[in-house]
Amino acid sequence: MSSFDFDTLIVGCGLSGAVIARHLAEKGEKVEIWERRDHIGGNMYDHVDDHGILVQDYGPHTFHTKEKYLF
Repeated sequence: MSSFDFDTLIVGCGLSGAVIARHLAEKGEKVEIWERRDHIGGNMYDHVDDHGILVQDYGPHTFHTKEKYLF
């Protein structure tokens, strides 16, 4: 059986993974994060380009529904 140097493994560090990882770390958990991209934040990621312009690489996302009430 393998032994790991962390309490919790988070696979994917988009918005949900980042929030869960921070919450657990603040409670004293040793958290390991595995992310396939070279950044965290998932589709919320943005950066400042060489000209000083804030770029949202993945663009805006819209949730469409015909429902009057979602929940």
